[in-house]
Amino acid sequence: MQLAIPRQEGGWNVSNVTILKLYSKPNLELLQLLSQVLAASKILDEIVICDVKTILSVIAMIPKRLLFPSGEEEDYFCMVEKPGLDISDLGVPYSIYSDDDADDDHDVE
Repeated sequence: MQLAIPRQEGGWNVSNVTILKLYSKPNLELLQLLSQVLAASKILDEIVICDVKTILSVIAMIPKRLLFPSGEEEDYFCMVEKPGLDISDLGVPYSIYSDDDADDDHDVE
């Protein structure tokens, strides 16, 4: 998204910005219970607008219903770093998806 900010000397200063939805810090009790493997947060009613050039990395917050030892269930969001890199299909034919056997089953074993 582009944000146009008027200059004092006239004209406009245009910046590329993004809108971010904020989440709480990870639940420390849950983090300890899950051996530091799963960072689970709650969604907050706060947003931030920032310049895209300040973004250092991209994560996904995946919704997950968690069951506590007490039997109580709660909705959380779990952080996943670099989502989609292992499952994305960018339209590029990779050899793992096709049969590379062009020698009529004359494999060396």
